[in-house]
Amino acid sequence: MRSFELVQLALARHLRDPETVSAPVGLEDRRLQIYRELLFNNITGLLAGNFPVIRRLLSAQEWHSLVRHFYIAHVAHTPLFHELGSEFVRFLGDRPEYWQTRWPFLHELAHYEWIELALDLNDGELESVQVDADCGDLIENVPVPSPVAWLLGYQYPVHLIRPEFQPQAPSELPTCLLIYRNRADRVQFQALEPLAARLLALVQADNGLSGRDLVLQLAADSGHPDAHALLAPARALLQSWVERDVIVGTRAPQA
Repeated sequence: MRSFELVQLALARHLRDPETVSAPVGLEDRRLQIYRELLFNNITGLLAGNFPVIRRLLSAQEWHSLVRHFYIAHVAHTPLFHELGSEFVRFLGDRPEYWQTRWPFLHELAHYEWIELALDLNDGELESVQVDADCGDLIENVPVPSPVAWLLGYQYPVHLIRPEFQPQAPSELPTCLLIYRNRADRVQFQALEPLAARLLALVQADNGLSGRDLVLQLAADSGHPDAHALLAPARALLQSWVERDVIVGTRAPQA
């Protein structure tokens, strides 16, 4: 390795961890301080914009300490700024020792905050999905899911976490959230009951089942004694998802 590359590598190591890694010999500390502050403050600001709830939960010292650990310990898989949030989520998943004792929900909360940008940047398009010209009966026909509607499950109620509410143990029931991008290119969230989440999961499996067959499957999976009683509420729920662009239409069932 050429001597200049060695200097670059030594400088990068110092900028990531200036408290324990010495700067290359011969570089003026006044100039180094500019780079130390500029690079770290850029990362801190970008992450604060990606994770505003987490930033509000942590004190300035706690936030800077967490970001510094990320800056030092994490090996990123991408140099792209808009993917920095996904790298931070991965860091939290890989290194729970930096946050789990104080904020056991932090990894899930970070994923919840990041997912909005991830869906906003996703290249899926509603118009690319093949459906019948007229949205037919949602029970007799096959409901077709949107490619930009994602079903999420968390142990903690991440959509409710704020400075005044920081749960220290998982909820008895999982938190089911639907995140979707509508035709106006706006990202929206909806909290779902477990039965509704299971119905949506069956729709998203896109196995060519009619709405009626999906309800029968739902009743069997959940142990519900009367599948017929689920048809009316299921129809209403499916229709509400059509109106939200979570379901983009229907197809005729295969003969």
